Amino acid sequence: AALARVRAEAEEAVRSGAGHIALTDQHSGEGKVAMPMILATSAVHSHLTRKGLRTFCSLNVRSAECIDPHYFAVLIGCGATVVNAYLAEDSLADRIERGLLDGSLTENVARYREAIDQGLLKIMAKMGISVVSSYRGGLNFEAVGLSRAMCAEFFPGMTSRISGIGVTGIQTKVEEIHAKAWNTTENVLPIGG
Repeated sequence: AALARVRAEAEEAVRSGAGHIALTDQHSGEGKVAMPMILATSAVHSHLTRKGLRTFCSLNVRSAECIDPHYFAVLIGCGATVVNAYLAEDSLADRIERGLLDGSLTENVARYREAIDQGLLKIMAKMGISVVSSYRGGLNFEAVGLSRAMCAEFFPGMTSRISGIGVTGIQTKVEEIHAKAWNTTENVLPIGG
């Protein structure tokens, strides 16, 4: 239901003249489970493509899940125009504040972005792709453990040789992880022990 709602809202926004669609998990919390951003991104991208609307907007993704070049590559491959890894940048700010990193926030974010850019270039170069626009939305990878029906609906064109869980299975796993994250009764080991 949530995926259908997000897709319908994106379609309506573009039909109403919006040039930018923003997808974010930033508003999740104890009572609000975040939708996996790869699934949300590809669902919106594929839906707008089917409706002939994708070229009329950018798809801007702001995700806490995204921390490494691989995740950026998957989001871009699923159709993201822009990716903002806000939690990674917030983590850099926290480490600077605690004296764990040298330099300013601007310098550290620039180094992080340069590392991400170099990682993306390496990933794309292995496929013979030299520009991000040729990689965007191409789904140039295979699914492992996702049902073929789900891939056909939300990741059209992506190969799934080993079928697996569908949307319901993903929802169950996400809810389990969310419940563990917000479980205040579970004992946590102190750092270093």
